[in-house]
Formats: sequence, structure tokens, C-alpha cells
Amino acid sequence: MSSDHSTPAPKELPVEPTTLKRVARPIRHVKYVPLKSLIFFSKDGPMEFSYERKIKTPISKDKLVVEVHHVGLNPIDMKIRNGYKSGVYGEIGLGREYSGVVSMVGEKLQSQWQVGDKVFGIYFHPHSGNGCLQSSILVDPSEDPILLKPENISSEEASGSLYCLGAAFNILDKLQRAGKLKPDANVLINGGTSSVGLFAVQLLKNYFHLVKKIVIITTSTGPEVYAKQFPELVDDMIFINYLNCRGKTSKPLRKMISEQKVIEYDEQTGSDVPVEYNQGKFDVVLDFIGGYDILAHSSSLIHSGGAYVTTVGDYVENYKTDVYDSWDNPSANARKMFGSMLWSYSYTHFHFDTNAKSASKNDWVNRCGEFLEKGVVKCVIDKTYHWKEHKEAFSYMATQRAQGKLIMEVERF
Repeated sequence: MSSDHSTPAPKELPVEPTTLKRVARPIRHVKYVPLKSLIFFSKDGPMEFSYERKIKTPISKDKLVVEVHHVGLNPIDMKIRNGYKSGVYGEIGLGREYSGVVSMVGEKLQSQWQVGDKVFGIYFHPHSGNGCLQSSILVDPSEDPILLKPENISSEEASGSLYCLGAAFNILDKLQRAGKLKPDANVLINGGTSSVGLFAVQLLKNYFHLVKKIVIITTSTGPEVYAKQFPELVDDMIFINYLNCRGKTSKPLRKMISEQKVIEYDEQTGSDVPVEYNQGKFDVVLDFIGGYDILAHSSSLIHSGGAYVTTVGDYVENYKTDVYDSWDNPSANARKMFGSMLWSYSYTHFHFDTNAKSASKNDWVNRCGEFLEKGVVKCVIDKTYHWKEHKEAFSYMATQRAQGKLIMEVERF
């Protein structure tokens, strides 16, 4: 049954056409490579393990992730730590050179590197707070020197090689290019059992083919280290025990030059034996310990036109107080500025530029890899520690008695 109404029906409501609109997507889960790191907050605070750092994935197209297996300790680790007087900068990492295995490869690097490659390199970021004493590191090969590990050396040896070997080679290469280092040069090394000193001696004899004996200032046990590690080279060394002269090494050196003989200790007979010395003054002095004593008597020790290169400066190195990248004293700055204008020899305070971009000048990264692969040099290891033994490792390094590298084994994480 129906009926008519006088009121008209309502008009149809207008409807806009349905369209899709872009809206913010929900937050997605971001993946990370979890890390365990050995860090500190200040020079007076403890070293401790942290789990706060992470590597975001996917990684950049031009980077690698390396799982760290071993790390070589260097005095610069302690000098960097000494510069952090308070903890306002947060976590600061330790370690500047390493060995390990590539675990991730960026898209642009897949033609050069593969997952599983055994590598070693330098990870030098002193002002960013990053170190390689952690389970994995993010490496930029355009800046961080990295090489495939030669099969003939161990992971421990690889982790302690590139930083000190690179420094030694760059010092000697620069001297040779300047005409200061020739096969008949007379060379003095202060700190012959330091890691840089050990590599320098091997390079001088095995690569630069130095003819004359090298005079080495070291401790009483230094000759034993060389006799054990380099029996084929030990007869080409003259050892000066700085402990016998209370640090005044210029005195036995001047006496040796003036009297043309040196007294050496014969282990077989247990007596002192005079040995002829006719090499005269030194053409090159390499100082890896520091101090002013040799410089104070340079006119009696260094040939006119010779070269003095130090990695430390005029003050004797002290791992407990020295700060990385600190200013030289005024006398050292004067020698650097005026050089042979006021002195008869050139003076260089060597600072190692580890950036891979600088290696294009002499290809030192690849050449150091070749030295290790061909057996021209080898890494001398003093002691190896698990990284949980970091207190013992850094305490021993602070004594400045290490004769070779200190290596830390990084825990798999």
C-alpha cells in the first residue's frame, strides 16, 4: 500500500571521488651489527667493555665490515688516552692497527673484496674517539689502509705490522729521496728494540742494503733479542747499553768515535772485548726514544750535512704523561724552522700520516705488504694478551720495557 507525499524527496548528497593519499609509513625495524668494544671515558678512569656501539646495516656502498681478531698496541694509544682529562666526550675507543676477516662488503667494493678475505690494516681515528679494539669495525678503504694478509704470516704478526713498518719505511724512504741515506751511510738508532726500530734495522739491511754496521742504543737485553730474531744480521750491529751510562748515551758514543774502538760484552767468555770502530761520525741518527743528550753533542756525533730524525722530540718519551699531538718545545721548533741554516745537519720531527690517500706518493701501503710477503721484514712480538687481560697489557706497555709488539686477541662476539 503506498501514499503520495506533498514534500519533495531530498537531493542526493554530492560525493567526491575516492583517491589514495600518501601517509607516513610506520617505523621499520633497523638492523645492526652488534659490537663489543674496549673503551674508556677519561685518562684516570678504568678501561671497560661496552655494548653500546653498533654498525648500521645495510652498510655504505664504499665500505667494509671487518671482524677483528687481533689488535697491535702502540704507545700512541696511551698518549691519546692521556689527552682525555674528563669523561665529557663519552666512550673513547682504543687500538690503531688490526687483523681480521671481512664480513660485509659494500656494493661498489665487491669486485675488490670478498666476504671471508683475511685482512690487516690501520684504523687511525684519534680525534673521533673510534678504535679497533672492538669485535667489528666499519672500514673505508679510501682512507683506512687495508691489505690482504700474506699467507706466510700469522694473524698476530699481521696485526702488529703495518703501523710501525709504515712509519719506518716512510722515514727511510724520505731520507733516501733527500740523498741522506746511501748504502755507505753511518747510521745510529736510539731505541733499537722499539717496534719502529726493529723494522728500521731490517729495512736498512735487507732493502736499502746498508754496508756499514748499525750502532744501536738499547738495554742490556737488546743484543739477545737481535741474536734470537735476526742471527744473520747481529754481526752487523754495534750495541750501546744506555743503562751503563745513566741515559747519557753521548758519552760512550763520543768515546767510541775519538778512540776508534768500542767495548762489547762477550757472552761466551763473560768478559769485555774491545772492537775496532772506524766509521767515524754519523750520517743519519734515528731517535725513537727522545731526549736532548745526542743533540747537545751533535757537533761531535753528526757529520755536516747529516740528518737527525725523531718520532718523539727533545723530551724523553713517557707513556704515563705524554699527550698525543702536543706542541714541541721552542728549541725543537727552531731546529725545524731554520734547520741547517743554524746547524750543520737537518732536523725532522716525523709525524706519520696514515691516511691511505697519502700513500700515492710512494705506495707505502702496498710496498709494506710486499716486504712482509717476501720476508724482507718480520714482526717481532714480545707478548700476546687476551683482551680481557687489558690491565696487564697496558701496565706492561707503560713500563716502556717491551722489545717488540704487544698483541691483543679480540674475543669472538
